[in-house]
Amino acid sequence: MVTSALRAAECLLNDWPIEQGKKLSVAREALLSCLERKLSPGAARVAFIEAAKEAGNYVDEPQRLPPAGKAKKSHRARRRLS
Repeated sequence: MVTSALRAAECLLNDWPIEQGKKLSVAREALLSCLERKLSPGAARVAFIEAAKEAGNYVDEPQRLPPAGKAKKSHRARRRLS
C-alpha cells in the first residue's frame, strides 16, 4: 500500500516490475516534482496510478466524497409568471 509521495517515489525507483515505460517516466518526474513542492500531490497521484496500470499493478481507486460544506445553488434563470 502506498500512502505518500515519498513512498510512491521509492516504489517507482526500487520495486517497480518494469524498467521502462512512457507513463513510468512521467510518474517519476511527477513524484520528484511533488517532493520538491513544484507539483501538487493530486497530479503526482494520477501519474503514479497511470504508471501502475501500465505495469499491470493492481490499483484500488476508492470513490472520493465531494468536499464537505454548503452546497452551491444553481443560478438558473427563473421563469416569470405573467
